[in-house]
Amino acid sequence: MKFTKRLAIGFVVLALALTGCSSSSEKAVDCTEPILIGAAMAQTGFMSPFDGPALTTAQIAVDKINAAGGVNGCQLVLEAVDTETNPDKGQQIATDLIAKGAKLLLVTCDADINLKSSQVANDAGVLVIAPCVGSTAMGPDNGLDLGYSLGSAVPGEAAIMAEYAYEKLGQTATLFKDMSIAYTTSQCDAFEARFKELGGTVKSVQQFSQTQAGALDKPVKAQVANAKKDAAGVIALCSYPGGGAEALAAIRAGGLNTPVISGFGLDGAFWLGAVPNLSNFTTVTYASVFGDDSNPKVVELLAAFKEKTGQDAATGGLITGASAIEAFALAATRASSFDGKAMAAEMNKFANEDLTAGPTSFTDTLHVNVSRPMAVITVTNGKHAFVEYRAAVKPTFPTK
Repeated sequence: MKFTKRLAIGFVVLALALTGCSSSSEKAVDCTEPILIGAAMAQTGFMSPFDGPALTTAQIAVDKINAAGGVNGCQLVLEAVDTETNPDKGQQIATDLIAKGAKLLLVTCDADINLKSSQVANDAGVLVIAPCVGSTAMGPDNGLDLGYSLGSAVPGEAAIMAEYAYEKLGQTATLFKDMSIAYTTSQCDAFEARFKELGGTVKSVQQFSQTQAGALDKPVKAQVANAKKDAAGVIALCSYPGGGAEALAAIRAGGLNTPVISGFGLDGAFWLGAVPNLSNFTTVTYASVFGDDSNPKVVELLAAFKEKTGQDAATGGLITGASAIEAFALAATRASSFDGKAMAAEMNKFANEDLTAGPTSFTDTLHVNVSRPMAVITVTNGKHAFVEYRAAVKPTFPTK
């Protein structure tokens, strides 16, 4: 399989050309036991469609790195425990994994849900990576000096949404703002700021919330009625399944066939049963899992994922799982150490590193990417179609 050959070659290059695994660095690292990577991620619950595929590709990357000789001469082992999308359970799992000696903690793909587990690792001096968090809260902004995301953050994602919407869909907008988590609120805030900056008009912001179980806490009939009065050219839906899918179903059931644009939170087809034959829907996400992505690395990783699991990936966020491991390996080998602070110092120097998720850069103050190109995908009659990769012309950090 092309994926296996190319990825193995890439990791050999990573291990030999970039990392400086000289005899002196090998002596500085204790490889008597495999290096433990812990994962406090959701294998069940509403975050599982996002965490699960990323966790699988993280394991794929671990296997390939080990086959290529490991990191600093050490083999890696990944131990994953299901948080069930429960922040408190995630905190206990993180505590247990750190006590076992984990040198990297992978955490769930939402900064609110993973905050407790991330803080456990950060306080213990252990590097912590969320494969696909889309918030700048994954880093120093939230007291996580050792916290990173291999995701593409809201300032870039929402700016792409706004720029594409203004250019292709309409110059007036109604926002459906899910108040449940920071990712969705900041997504709508950044969309609004960028859309207005482009010259667009936001007619209204319709707020709603959903339960932790992933369902609307109240019907959105009033919000839909207000949106009908707005008669805007586009609706920006900042949400995630299942409440986000329910809200979209209510929009369509209310007679609004207005184009709707959303982000990674509404990637995938697993929730489309709530809105049969959906059309006029656009999402900005990491990659297309529908067999038409233009990036060969993505195509190869999707093939490896299907070979391992027997299933197609649910969302494009899976590419960040492999890249979380790639970033850890690159930082550890450049630092010749698995010390959290030493690896963080190397990650802060990343400048357009060629990872599976795309060009990856970090700084001392920004531990998530805002300028990486993202995939634009449309849905017509329930069928997804890749349109293009595009980066934000101007990543937008809202002041709200």
